[in-house]
Amino acid sequence: MATRRPGPIGWLFIAAIALILVGVARTADLGGGDGDRRVALWGDSLAWEAQNAFRSTVQAAGGETMVHTYGGTAPCDWLADIRKQSRRWRPDVAVLAFSGNTGSPCMEGRELADAYREDITAAVARLTRAGAHVLLVEAPPRTDQPVDAEGRTELDRVWHEIAADLPDTAVIPAGRAVTTADGRWTATLPCAAAEPCGPGGAVTVRSPDGVHLCPVQVAPMTQCPVSSPGANRYGRAMADAAVTALGPAPSTGPPASAGGS
Repeated sequence: MATRRPGPIGWLFIAAIALILVGVARTADLGGGDGDRRVALWGDSLAWEAQNAFRSTVQAAGGETMVHTYGGTAPCDWLADIRKQSRRWRPDVAVLAFSGNTGSPCMEGRELADAYREDITAAVARLTRAGAHVLLVEAPPRTDQPVDAEGRTELDRVWHEIAADLPDTAVIPAGRAVTTADGRWTATLPCAAAEPCGPGGAVTVRSPDGVHLCPVQVAPMTQCPVSSPGANRYGRAMADAAVTALGPAPSTGPPASAGGS
């Protein structure tokens, strides 16, 4: 019997099925798997400022990146996204970088340390269940944030408590990339290689507002118009820790010969 060609309605049905299959394939591509080196970063404005250095450093080491950051956000703003991406994108390493914002609706009526402890604990539990190793970032302190004898803020101490209680979780002192040796706020630090060195061999690593990293004052969530050594240092410090957590990249060369020549 001759094969009947589909009519216009039939072709529409076939096209719809094809689109569904493409969607399923794309969804599958979002998942992690053997050989993937996926690093996710969630954070606030300091992480947002540092995202370019973070991305380039991870990608130079052969990793993929997903960066979800925005100024003024708290961990509770990202919990739904963390749940979603832990299923869909499945990071191998997740970096959580929050410095203490409290202006979000989800923070209303909540005490800072208790809220951040609750929400970061929930985020860590979700990510580690999905197979990620989680890095909690000691963010650089603001001028109005006291630090203890170990150079840690109140939130830094919360991160260490969480990491001590939960598996596959560590704290990274990335904020020390832009502080004094004892963890205290400073506007300038000695120049590093390839940085635009200022008077006296120093570079500006913090903003005039005492909070951010751009060396000149800019409006919130505005790209820094000049080189930002503080953002670069902070981003690289987070990325270096993430790359270390990923472990060595798999070899792409031919397998070694088992026999003689």
